[in-house]
Amino acid sequence: MTGICGWIGLLDGKYSPEETLGGMARQLSRGAHDRYILDKLQSHAEASHGLAVASKYPSNAQASMDGFYAVVDGLVKWQNHDLKNLAEEKDDALALIEGYRRYGPAVLRQMEGVWSLALICPHKNECLIAIDRMGVYPLCYAMGKKGEFVFSSVTDGVKAHPDVDVSVSAQGVYNYLYHFVVPSPTTIYDQMHKLEPAQYIHFENGKLHKEFYWTMPYTDQRSGDMDQWSEKLRTQLDQSMISSLEGTDPGKVGAFLSGGLDSSSVCGLMMKHNGKGKSFTIGFDEAAYDESGFARIAADHFHTEHFEYFVTPDDVPEVQDKIAEIYDEPYGNTSAVPAYYCAKMAKEQGVEVLLAGDGGDELFAGNERYVSMKTIEKYALIPESMRKYFMEPLLSLPGMQHVPVVKKARSLARRYATPMPDRLYSYSFIFEAAQRDIFTTHSREALNRDMPLDLIRKTYHHLDDVQMLQRMMHMDLQITLADNDLRKVNRMCDLAGVEVRYPLLENNLVDFAASVPTEVLLHKNKLRYFFKYALKDFLPQEVINKQKHGFGLPFSVWVHKDKRLNEQITDHLSDFKKRDYLTDEFIDEMIKESSGPSESGGSGLGWDIAMLEMWFKKHL
Repeated sequence: MTGICGWIGLLDGKYSPEETLGGMARQLSRGAHDRYILDKLQSHAEASHGLAVASKYPSNAQASMDGFYAVVDGLVKWQNHDLKNLAEEKDDALALIEGYRRYGPAVLRQMEGVWSLALICPHKNECLIAIDRMGVYPLCYAMGKKGEFVFSSVTDGVKAHPDVDVSVSAQGVYNYLYHFVVPSPTTIYDQMHKLEPAQYIHFENGKLHKEFYWTMPYTDQRSGDMDQWSEKLRTQLDQSMISSLEGTDPGKVGAFLSGGLDSSSVCGLMMKHNGKGKSFTIGFDEAAYDESGFARIAADHFHTEHFEYFVTPDDVPEVQDKIAEIYDEPYGNTSAVPAYYCAKMAKEQGVEVLLAGDGGDELFAGNERYVSMKTIEKYALIPESMRKYFMEPLLSLPGMQHVPVVKKARSLARRYATPMPDRLYSYSFIFEAAQRDIFTTHSREALNRDMPLDLIRKTYHHLDDVQMLQRMMHMDLQITLADNDLRKVNRMCDLAGVEVRYPLLENNLVDFAASVPTEVLLHKNKLRYFFKYALKDFLPQEVINKQKHGFGLPFSVWVHKDKRLNEQITDHLSDFKKRDYLTDEFIDEMIKESSGPSESGGSGLGWDIAMLEMWFKKHL
């Protein structure tokens, strides 16, 4: 891992500034595999402030000028000519200081790429922190007991500051269980928060100003020429891959390959512009989860040097402990396991930079719910008076639910009555379970059951002046991509010791995707029609025509079949009882769900609670 940390505000005299900053900086490293990062640590600490960066990029540094101190981590692509030249001649941190002196927080609009940054001016008691547009590089923050503003790339870094006092509440546990990650802008800790993608905080004289410096520039166009837009897409994909390959060793580049549309596209573009490359896929003996055959088709089509590994139940306990350690917040997505073994395989084959295809679904309308929600919205085309006074009374008559056509209409009317975005999430297992008071009496007192949905609503309505499809995609860029998928891939690549880059999240391609008319993106309500149409002569037809799948772990099957895995999960569930968040009865129900097939979805929640317990043991 790499990252930044620091604070602004007078430190209590009983604490050493150097020791305080050193303690925070040590939390940027996870496990023996990346302790070397701290050898590159650059830091500066005084009683009034501290700032440190540990980065693997030569262009990043800690710099000071005219009373300003700055750190940058990541790959910045400066859009301002003068600042770009300064960064190339000196470093990104010095360019940030100069840009801030000229433009204030608006300097962030001149910065593309993936990065996190912090700038402080102690004599003005002023600080700026920000992260990149897609949220690849995270930052979290909290206020100290004496008014200090404390920040770090990881929650443990903030917590290491002696004046920060945080705890885990039932609300944090509920937010985690609802999403199986802790959604931004919350963290698992009370009184600590995360930045959202493209967000900054300007701290000045004790006051926080939080703002977005960029939002998706969605078009209001609905239609367009498919061939013209397809040609533009191919051009943008080429540019994105060229940009992603900058500074890499051609012989040490590889790509995740699941056999799906996005990973296959990335592999093909890698071979086109790198001239060589290795591809890596994970397989399972469970046929319903295995896509290794499609990955081989794509690898043969593009002539990659292909490697695969079949994950078994025995592989899971080995990596669970590592997952609990490397994540600074609990993380319950089971697909972290295959992602780790894929990255580990790449590292063993000499790969230094691994390309990932994340982001395609959120940018190019690839999620099934985009189609289903558009179908539900067609109900609004029926005049309201007809719906209210004729159709709905008719549909509610006794016995009508047994008529197939009427049953479908009743379902459509019921789902339409639930406003967006609630209808996407309000049916989740944990949402239903929480209504049964699964939390202990002590935990229920301050629990806001609506908070997870409130966070979703806030993100969905952030761009209320755009079309529904665009609001859903924008929502998923944070909730599905930044909060979940990027955390998964970033941390598992950190764990394996390999750098990951995301060609589909290059800024030129993101801006282009936002400009594509919605009727082109979702032509005739067909998922990824536009992307497939544009690459029909590039990708193998088997990949073009395959059903959407994923990179998931067959946990719900294995936990019932594998004794060792089952015992490990149920032991952690039993241990979680002493945390006094969930009732013993509910945890016993989850243990039962983990012991045999069920349609309730409880076995998946069993994994989430087990990972939460393991995280508690590692971090608290």
